[in-house]
Amino acid sequence: MRPTPAPDKPPRLLGDTKSTAAALSLLEKVIKLIFLKDFRRARAEIKALMETYPGEKEILAKARSYLQICDREEAALRKPAVTGDQLYMFGVVEHNRGNYESAISVFNQLLAKQPDADYLYYAIAATSALRGDVVQALVNLRQAIGLNESNRVYAKNDPDFISLHEQGEFADLVGVVLQAKSEAGQS
Repeated sequence: MRPTPAPDKPPRLLGDTKSTAAALSLLEKVIKLIFLKDFRRARAEIKALMETYPGEKEILAKARSYLQICDREEAALRKPAVTGDQLYMFGVVEHNRGNYESAISVFNQLLAKQPDADYLYYAIAATSALRGDVVQALVNLRQAIGLNESNRVYAKNDPDFISLHEQGEFADLVGVVLQAKSEAGQS
């Protein structure tokens, strides 16, 4: 079988009217604006294209698909960002689930934006205590108390810090009285 020779002139996929080139030029401008994420201007150009060249059915069909892209991208931009409070609550949930590494990571992210937030140091201290990292627990608890004296009382009564109650440094920091271990047979 012999291959069919290529036509001298490629077939036109669009109708060829007087306004086709101008409409395509405007559509090209729309595509560039979308690429630049200037959806407001792209939308205005699409509207102008539709009003100016109503006879260019194929081009208008493509323009409507670009209008949908503008709608979708603008909706994504309007989505509210996660607030610091929401991120903190996520960290607390991770802490309560026992996902200590994840919780500490979240608290540290917030701490980078809020370096004087005593509650974040406190949360890191409590989470570190639960995961058995005494050094980090004490460092962060000391910082939390330095920023807000009330954290001393909270830590003294917080069950997350029970594992530290026998640590002399923790006892000094929060005012826990260490109980001397009585030897067998002594009163």
